[in-house]
Amino acid sequence: MDTEITIEDNRGVVWARDGGEVAGRLDFTLQGQVMRIEHTLALKRGMGVGAALVEAAVQHAASHGLKVWPVCSYAYAWCERHPQWAHVLDEHMGEGVSCQL
Repeated sequence: MDTEITIEDNRGVVWARDGGEVAGRLDFTLQGQVMRIEHTLALKRGMGVGAALVEAAVQHAASHGLKVWPVCSYAYAWCERHPQWAHVLDEHMGEGVSCQL
């Protein structure tokens, strides 16, 4: 799979496209200097789409000096499995985790 990731800051969306078709999306809100990851949706499961979306969002936040607060359960689990990004995580990490992928 050749996944293309695009980020629309003004809409709070990270898109994953495969061959021009939407393969997934991640929704976030910005609260001051915190990117709150609200929801991750992978339309093609088992292809790494969800992981690619969360990684792109976390990298984007880090490159813009933002902290990350993963409210989405998938994003939270991804952050737990990738301790190299611990320095980017907000102090609220783990609070309010609610959505399901």
